[in-house]
Amino acid sequence: MEPDYFNKGSHWLLDAICEVEDAALQLRKYAASVLPPESKYSRFDPPPAVAVDVRFTPEGWLTVTLPEILPKRGKDDRGRFLGYYLANAVYTFREKNETPKFQSCVLVYEFIYDKNRGRRFIDHDNLELKHCQDILEAHFLTNDTSALCNAFLCSHRGEKDSTRIWILEPKQFQSWLETYSEYWM
Repeated sequence: MEPDYFNKGSHWLLDAICEVEDAALQLRKYAASVLPPESKYSRFDPPPAVAVDVRFTPEGWLTVTLPEILPKRGKDDRGRFLGYYLANAVYTFREKNETPKFQSCVLVYEFIYDKNRGRRFIDHDNLELKHCQDILEAHFLTNDTSALCNAFLCSHRGEKDSTRIWILEPKQFQSWLETYSEYWM
């Protein structure tokens, strides 16, 4: 006689497997946001090929520059690969610099399109921001609740494709708008 858990009406084993997989994914996300990157790469880690620049501007504002436009949002989650490079760059920057921990902030996403390519701008609502924003909030905010972090998105033509993310205190945002009006007007 078959045990009860093999009966067609019983899905407890499948339910348990789904719960364990979900818990593993949640644990991986949490670990990625709080643990420092490993100094040695395992055979599963991507090579350090994407140059992410984290720096203070002459005005004292914090910026992160990625050498490409963020990918389109989609079910295949293509933006996740940037998290590895961004987390490494932010961690390295924080080791060498005294960095602020914001109570609240404005993340300005500046999407720069290569003026020589003639490529159309991607609608802002189709770009994947979540993975970058999660990492930046974890490193630079005292609390990563969405009520404390606002986002402003703008696109313009420039020398080459890139994404610059400005991490500003809310009181700095008006100055940024005035200083860099050519980016958003």
